[in-house]
Amino acid sequence: VIRRICESTPRIAQPNSNQLKQLIPVLFFLYGGYLSAQNSLKLNDSLPVSADTAISYYYKFTDQRSRLYNGKEFIRYNPAMEGHAFFGDHQLHPGSVVYDGLFFDNVKMQYDLVRDDLIIQHFDVFFRIVPIPEKVKEFAFLNHRYKRLVRDSVNPLAVPTGYYDFLYEGSITLIAKRSKRIEELVTDKITRKVTEKNTFYVIRDNVYFPIRSYKSLLSVFKDRSKEIKQDLRKNK
Repeated sequence: VIRRICESTPRIAQPNSNQLKQLIPVLFFLYGGYLSAQNSLKLNDSLPVSADTAISYYYKFTDQRSRLYNGKEFIRYNPAMEGHAFFGDHQLHPGSVVYDGLFFDNVKMQYDLVRDDLIIQHFDVFFRIVPIPEKVKEFAFLNHRYKRLVRDSVNPLAVPTGYYDFLYEGSITLIAKRSKRIEELVTDKITRKVTEKNTFYVIRDNVYFPIRSYKSLLSVFKDRSKEIKQDLRKNK
């Protein structure tokens, strides 16, 4: 109903010199392959490729992407838990993120609703990391776009700091705060179960209105309450 009404995003540590020396043979190979692919560039016996040159190319092609892989390691949940902590499903999905002022595409990610953390797969694919939240401006995957809203003395928002799902943006904006929590039931054993909660907000004239009930919806759109009632009845 609201949608129809509205419609009328510390740097990673660089390898040390000893580690780079071990990479030099590989870098020579990659560098040579790069030059051989360029018609205008030729290797000359009098101008051998130095270790410094190979290392400079290493930094050139990895520095920008490495800025994304900057954060803490993701600690997995107990697999015996009922349900999962993520948005959608527990799998990684390709998406995009604006991080540290840069746009990164085709990033495998998932959104942890329990900890309110973006999680991405590290480039070595063996583990996952949580990028520094303060550097995440927004991310998008599974046809949803999340932005990080920050409440502080400069920006006294009516909602807590965190990631919000922007469902519609315009003169009237609709967002959702999605969250999950782990509940423990103690009997002869401890059972952990995941429960989910979604809170919706309408932003109108820079004011945040929580939509928790039919009555709160009508109170925000008093000028269109008749239309809303008709729409609800029509769509059951």
